[in-house]
Amino acid sequence: MNSTKNMMTSLFSKALTSLPEQPSSAKSLGRVLLVASSTNTLQLKNYRVVPTGYSLEDLTVPVQQFIEAGYEVVIATPDGKKPVILAHANDSRFDNDPEALQHAIAFVDTYPSMQNPKTLKAVLSEDLDRYIGVYVPGGYAPMNDLMQDPDLGQILRYFHKTSKPSAFLSHGSVAMLAALPDTTAYRKALVDGDREAAKTAAADWQYAGYRMTSFSNEEEYPIEREILDSQVPFYVADALASAGGRVEHGSSDQSFVVQDRELISGQNLASDRAIAQEFVEALDEARVIPIWVRKHFLGKA
Repeated sequence: MNSTKNMMTSLFSKALTSLPEQPSSAKSLGRVLLVASSTNTLQLKNYRVVPTGYSLEDLTVPVQQFIEAGYEVVIATPDGKKPVILAHANDSRFDNDPEALQHAIAFVDTYPSMQNPKTLKAVLSEDLDRYIGVYVPGGYAPMNDLMQDPDLGQILRYFHKTSKPSAFLSHGSVAMLAALPDTTAYRKALVDGDREAAKTAAADWQYAGYRMTSFSNEEEYPIEREILDSQVPFYVADALASAGGRVEHGSSDQSFVVQDRELISGQNLASDRAIAQEFVEALDEARVIPIWVRKHFLGKA
């Protein structure tokens, strides 16, 4: 069996390296579904409501890499509304590269799918096999709606069943929980601090036992002290671990990406380029290696 697996690995590795480079005008290699929240506020532990949205860099840096690699990106939100940029999300490395910042803003303002996102329900009404992978960017907003959206849950269960690459960055990792049987009850238990109720609601999660990462508690604490002046309703890392995820973290504010089977997750904003590279490699592999081969020979299903 090992010799067969090694032979298959070698054959498909050669297939991957021999793929021709795709010019920018070439036909799309496949569709990537980008799922984002369109909510713009978050209620904290002290009931104060603060603005939120997606991080500009979390969304645009990976998506531009997907497009440059030859993939088409289709954007969807629960209600079909355009995602909202987090007010201070144009900081970090963009401050040191004004051209990159302007390029990112231009993408948000002009990319057709960004101007008219699909609803998740509309995506479900299509043939999901049209999509080769799914990506969820960070920001606090997914803690509101994505993690408890039943349509997203159905989409993620399909992607899991078909072993299609599924990537989540930073706080966006909380969206994995949409695949729970009763994610609304799970979120309520997290906010209430009810561990027993959370344990009951977390049963049969498809990602239980998977290695994964997310924004860490250690990275959250200074934001709570210095920016939010309160606690977030729950910690994403704890929510994933409580549901059965094997949550790992690297150093704060440093790039850290974990891949386990079809699931790819990045810890923080610094991980945006690394997760994009891992995701593109997984998409390329998914195009040339049939699902049954990945499952039975390479152990990646």
